[in-house]
Amino acid sequence: MSKLFWSRKQNITIIVAGAFVALGLFYVTKNPDFFMASVLSLQEKAFITNKWRDIAYKTSSWYVDIFMANELKTPISIQFTVSFNKDSVTIDPEHLSGQGTRTYSNPVANDFIIESIPGKNVDKSQSIILLPFTGEIRDILLSDAVVKLSDWTEQNLSIWSLNEMTSHGK
Repeated sequence: MSKLFWSRKQNITIIVAGAFVALGLFYVTKNPDFFMASVLSLQEKAFITNKWRDIAYKTSSWYVDIFMANELKTPISIQFTVSFNKDSVTIDPEHLSGQGTRTYSNPVANDFIIESIPGKNVDKSQSIILLPFTGEIRDILLSDAVVKLSDWTEQNLSIWSLNEMTSHGK
């Protein structure tokens, strides 16, 4: 009798554990962004350094990924202006993510402003801001970046697009 009880208990435990594993797999397949991290390749890092840029970005997989150059000292905050064509692009500020803390303003005309406070332990090989959007990749770009330094002065940062479609002058 005792053997039968333990056998049933073991079978029920296996079935319940299997159900939890199945639910976990279902969740991951329906939410692949849960494990998403945007990372710079060695070639992209070298490209940023060679072009003497402070900030680089790329638009891929319906995200705008913004990266800091290794040479840029971590500031108190950075204000990013993302420009987009409101007729062909829809941004999703509710799912804005990245390192440190960030706030955003509601889009005004064709501009969207993100205020980022990177924190002290920024991994510069990963994106500091990840902004989801839908629409045409060529119709969204990082148009401005202003850093607030430790002495509370502001400085414009040089920007470079890692996409082949757009580029910025210094």
